[in-house]
This record gives sequence, C-alpha cells and structure tokens, in this order.
Amino acid sequence: MPEPPKVLRETRFANARLDPIGVELMSLSELRARVSARLLFETERVAFFMVLVVTGGHGEHLVDFQRFGLRTGHVVFVRPGQVQQWQPAQGLEADLLLIDPAVLQPTASTSHQGTMALLRLDDWAAHFKMDADGLAAWRSLAAMLRRQLDRPLLDELSAAMAHQLLVCLMLSISRSATDLLAAPTVQATLIRRLRRELEGVVDTRPSVALLARSLGVSTSTLARTCREVLGHSAKEEVDRRVVLEAQRLLVHSTSTSAAIGEHLGFSEPTNFVKFFRRRVGTTPEAFRKSHRL
Repeated sequence: MPEPPKVLRETRFANARLDPIGVELMSLSELRARVSARLLFETERVAFFMVLVVTGGHGEHLVDFQRFGLRTGHVVFVRPGQVQQWQPAQGLEADLLLIDPAVLQPTASTSHQGTMALLRLDDWAAHFKMDADGLAAWRSLAAMLRRQLDRPLLDELSAAMAHQLLVCLMLSISRSATDLLAAPTVQATLIRRLRRELEGVVDTRPSVALLARSLGVSTSTLARTCREVLGHSAKEEVDRRVVLEAQRLLVHSTSTSAAIGEHLGFSEPTNFVKFFRRRVGTTPEAFRKSHRL
C-alpha cells in the first residue's frame, strides 16, 4: 500500500554554504534566533542525524514521542526518519550537530567506511550522559570543527578537515552512546538484525514466524533471544515498532486513522483502534490532536 500523504514538516539537511560538506554545528541559541517560536516547537520528522549535547541549564526534548529530561552532559541522538519536538526551556543551552546521512553512511568505496563502522550507530541510545572528561573533549573538538566550518573559504582541505574532526567528535562520545546491545555477542547481533529487518517490513505487521524465516533462525531461537536480551517477547518487539509507526503516521500524515490502520496491516479499523488504545492508552485521533499545534 502507498504511504499515507504527509503533512508534518519534514526537515532535511539544507545549508547552501555547507551542503558540500554535509555537516553543520550550531548552538541552540543560534537555532532559536533563526526559527520562529511557532515553527521551532512544531513536531517535525528529520531526514538527517542530529546530536544534541547539553552544555548548560536543563530542559526536555521529545524523540519518537518519548520525553527525555536534559541536564549538562546529556546527549540526544536523533536518526533520519525519527520524529522530534523541541520543548520551551529558556535556560537550556546546547550544541547541535547536524549531519547529512551520506556522511555517516559511506559507500563501500569510501575510505572512511572502516572508521565509520567503529561508531556502531545502530547501538547508540537515543538519550545518554557523558562524564566530565567526555564533555570537555566534546567542547574542545566542537570548537575546532566550528572554526573549520566558519572559514570564509570552504575548499577541499576544509571539507577533509571537517570530516576528520566529525569522526573524532563521534568517536569521542561513542563509548557513552552504546546501549545494552553493544556487546558483540551472537544474541545481540540477532537482535540488531531483527530490528533492521523489521524497519523494512513494519507496514506489513509481520508475524514472528515470518521474521524468523527471513533471519534464517527458528521461531523458538528468536523468541528466546528476545526474552534474554530485551526482556520481552518477539511479538512485543514487533508491536512496539508497529505502534511507533502508527504514531508517526498519525502526526505526519493527513490520512484517517482507518487508512493508517489498513496501511499497517489491520483488516478492520476497530482492530487498529483497540490495538492502539491498548498500547498507547488513548485513541488514534486523540493522540493526533495532542501532537498538533
């Protein structure tokens, strides 16, 4: 089924001066000065990577409808396709690193491929905290990157230096960023494969048996691995991803909840409403209204 028509603002990496480099670094204060308050606080779906590093104050940020409390040293990592919403917080100060996906997802012929693989971005948590040494390293490297990006002439040397500094920045926080799946075990690898597979077929609401076949493992192996690594069933993992997609589409499209339910593989609108209410605690339409300005 075609994806429902979009209505939510979809923000892409767009900076005429920095497009050739694909990296932009700014402060939260600079973002506030560039964008009206109404536009800033609208829910948006991003088409780039964003690393938000809190340098002072406190506040909150929403990513995929999860609310994260922010303090100095906290980091929020947003991936392409995720939905985010800025929250009013006058005292919050932060660095914002925006990255074109092509920079962090190099092709096989790119010399940075091996280094980028060390980042293991699939393992990064959406919200984590750096220690004092990590924050000091971030401030130092970010200042160096900012100087390169602010140069009056951005040539190939500037681009090369900016990319190297970006790698250093990302590597410097990667140890703080990885979640419980970071350990290179067979089980963790299977969970990562499951999540990647699920990303591509979420709109079909696949069964656990179908996913297991696609992954080349038995249903019992997949079920046991989810229980041991994630602490919940494989069916629960599927349902969590399906309801997230439903939330994104409700806020990001003009389609009715019935059409969204059909898009996600529900045969009857009432089945979708029951599923959504059980998972989220409210109806699809009430959820949509609560996330629209």
